[in-house]
Amino acid sequence: MDNIGLSSDKIISRTVEELKELFEEIVQKYEGVTTYSNSLAPSTWIVRGAIDYFDKLDSKFLGNGNSTGIPEEKADHYANNFYRLFNAINYLGQLWGIEIFHNEEIKMLIDIRTLIVHSGEQISKIKSLDLEEYKDSQLGRIIHKDDHDPFNRFSNFPAMDYRLDIWNDKQDKKKKQKRNLTEVDYDTKHENFYDLSIFLRASDVRNIVLVYIESFIENAISLTPKAEFPMLPEIKEVVINENDKTIDFDRLARLVSNNLRGGYMKENGIEYWNGYGLKRLYNYICYRTDITSEVSSVIQKKIRSTMSNYWDSYQDENIPDGEIPSLDIRQVFYEYTPEYAGKNYLEGQKLFSKIAPFFNTRNRDDASDIDYLAMFINYANDALDVTLDLEQSVDQLICSYIVQSVKVRINSEE
Repeated sequence: MDNIGLSSDKIISRTVEELKELFEEIVQKYEGVTTYSNSLAPSTWIVRGAIDYFDKLDSKFLGNGNSTGIPEEKADHYANNFYRLFNAINYLGQLWGIEIFHNEEIKMLIDIRTLIVHSGEQISKIKSLDLEEYKDSQLGRIIHKDDHDPFNRFSNFPAMDYRLDIWNDKQDKKKKQKRNLTEVDYDTKHENFYDLSIFLRASDVRNIVLVYIESFIENAISLTPKAEFPMLPEIKEVVINENDKTIDFDRLARLVSNNLRGGYMKENGIEYWNGYGLKRLYNYICYRTDITSEVSSVIQKKIRSTMSNYWDSYQDENIPDGEIPSLDIRQVFYEYTPEYAGKNYLEGQKLFSKIAPFFNTRNRDDASDIDYLAMFINYANDALDVTLDLEQSVDQLICSYIVQSVKVRINSEE
């Protein structure tokens, strides 16, 4: 009988928590590249669960053995979890275009899984061991090392937790025809039977699997695709004309409307882009005669600066989509709008969902939840100590709110 000890001298270079965080970063980076969301979700979920499971693998991860003839539930649980992880990583590699490398330790763990799950049927595809001559390999015994080992079954590997006996058979059909019945050592001379033992330790299995996961993650990092998007043409000075103090919002909207990088989105036939909200405010400033030049200048300058930074950041492929400057008026004019008790709720949550849902859309306006609208007006009036009126539309009310906020701030600083 030959003895093989499966061990690993490698450990992951990160903590398990860091490994999880890195995996989440990769998942997010690939989300914008693939559209197979329902295929990705189960596989990524399995990897998350596998990291936790193998990190906490204990010395009885295969149970007490198979002295009853079949492995205990813990053995099946381990085998199935390992196989799920193996399949999930292979599938993610296929979906993301990543080549997966299986070292000899992983191949042996795959074979052990096969022997545990498929024992009882003919097994002839063991890859990690040189068993090509043998037409069948079976799991003989799973033996857990108790506190004492009266039969010295772990004498060569005293630090291991398990011994798996594997029984192999050539299924020599020639002996039925050629064997002399008195030749009692026929099978021995022809090596028709071959027994071997594989010794396992939970800590080694843990390390092998976690290193396998980390290797996959590192490979994914090196190949993580950058979302492709059409670059804007070299016409920034035309679209954002500093000399004429004009901005061609519609032209810029057309340029960024075919991808999500610029924050442009279409849903139910409605086109959403925060630049449309800034356009409303910009036009509101330009056409109103009751706004002081000082207030108008501050708002226009702020919008032009924001649009210019937005353009430059969009063009820089090293800047992730989520770090492109926001065109949301709540962010652009955050330093000017007043603080009040209901701000986070009314502005942060309800402003563009209930109060002015079409403020940031193309060619849609004048829809509002009256109750939320009235609440917003009351809070804004109190916070600014002014009277905001509906005037002509809900969207103009939002523009008026920004104007009054800037005006109040300027007056307070004089």
